[in-house]
Amino acid sequence: MTPARPALPALLAALGALAACSGPQAASRPAAPPTREAAATPKAAPAAPAAAAGPAAARPIAAPGAGTEATEPNPRAQRLFDEAVAASEEQKKSKGPTEWEVLERRWRAVTDAQDLPEAWFNLGVVLERLGRSSEAASAYGRALRLRPGLAEPAVNLALLEESGRDPRAAAREYAELARKHPDDAPARVRLASLYRAAGQLDEAWRLGREALQRDPKAPGAHKVMMRVALDRGNADLAELLALRAQKLDPDDPEVIFFLGEGLARRGDAAAAAAQYRKALALRPGYLPARHGLLRQALAAQAWETVAAEARKILEADPRDARVQLALGVALRYLGQAAEAAAAYDRAESLGGDKLAEVHLARGLLLMKLSGRCEPAIAEFRRYQARIGPAAAVSSPAPSLERECVQIVAQNKAAEEAARLMQREAEEAARKPQGGASAPAAPAEPR
Repeated sequence: MTPARPALPALLAALGALAACSGPQAASRPAAPPTREAAATPKAAPAAPAAAAGPAAARPIAAPGAGTEATEPNPRAQRLFDEAVAASEEQKKSKGPTEWEVLERRWRAVTDAQDLPEAWFNLGVVLERLGRSSEAASAYGRALRLRPGLAEPAVNLALLEESGRDPRAAAREYAELARKHPDDAPARVRLASLYRAAGQLDEAWRLGREALQRDPKAPGAHKVMMRVALDRGNADLAELLALRAQKLDPDDPEVIFFLGEGLARRGDAAAAAAQYRKALALRPGYLPARHGLLRQALAAQAWETVAAEARKILEADPRDARVQLALGVALRYLGQAAEAAAAYDRAESLGGDKLAEVHLARGLLLMKLSGRCEPAIAEFRRYQARIGPAAAVSSPAPSLERECVQIVAQNKAAEEAARLMQREAEEAARKPQGGASAPAAPAEPR
């Protein structure tokens, strides 16, 4: 039996933000960090790989920081640096998976040849992509000790240390970096992201524009401004910014995803899905695009697709409570009660008190598929207690609870009637049929 229709919009609303990110985010954190740029040699050699989006060109450091002197690379270090840059560019052109271990060896060879701050910075970028954050932080720190005026390692080190910090403290640090480096874009991009996450859209937009004035090719600035435009409901402006960013890097899956988001806001689901799939073709593990496809499948109530997309996301991020809940909803509609119950249990374990909708979903499962109204009533009441009395008034839970109470009362009445009939039947079986009587006399012959 399918669940009551009034409950579905409530569950879909609870899952509606699935495409916004690739994983759980605190409200103070931006949805995606800006691309970190890589430094080049003091001789303006081609750039090393960018940390957030694979190998990409970035502006060179043409002058040392204030109060420092540029280190002139010796011939061997310069040759090794050029070889490392060439290897990065070659991997970028191949469009295959980046071999970060190879690039690590290349940059370590440069640092062994000479203590160049730019080489340490680029090594830190590679180590970060390899998931070795503590080593990356050490490399960034070494670059800063060699040349305190370099903005890029300072920004990247702040990004690494941002997790778990008070966002206001992070904002102060980025503001200080922007003050120390008035012509530098990355700190302004990150500060814009923090303002945008805090809902201060005007400040985020202003800082994004300032970053572009300093570096017209800063991809992070385009991205944060795209997000601001979408937050303001201006899909046309978001698309324009995405198209500009796409000219800088046609193969950036994040930009392609933004194009899909703009199309989705306009109601063109098919075109949006095509962009999401294109982003996944460029980077199969790009979860925001996978979330976009999941969101569309939920809206269309395409439950087999919901289950398939949810499982793909959970392979990469099994701790996403809302995706576990979405999987459970799909399995319930597909009639797989035990599997749906297990998904709800996982969602509740991961989401805790922050995911009240799991109680509504479990109540519907107990009520509609299992026919167990008494535990369903308890789940509906837990849901209402979590969302509060004001929200509960407009939710489907009160009517579902009343329906369940009526069913329980009817079942009890039916059970009592059945017991009464059983007792009457047993008493009738024990009662003598008219008492003992003499045998009837034979009929007289005629």
